[in-house]
Amino acid sequence: MQVKLKNIIKRALIAYLGGLGTIGVVLAISIGHGSGWRPALAGLPLYVTIFAGITYQLFKEVRALKREEQQESKQ
Repeated sequence: MQVKLKNIIKRALIAYLGGLGTIGVVLAISIGHGSGWRPALAGLPLYVTIFAGITYQLFKEVRALKREEQQESKQ
């Protein structure tokens, strides 16, 4: 169980870092064009959706792992 949980958390952490990287790239392009950080806020609904999706997947996988563990303990 611990190894599987560690893998799930590691995968979620990589996904969160990818989401932060996406925001960083958009912000860098915006600042690079001289527009500042405000135009990057236009993507806020997308950023929230990405992080909500990552969080949902994390909780879903952890719950499935716990359910699997309970089934194994019953047998």
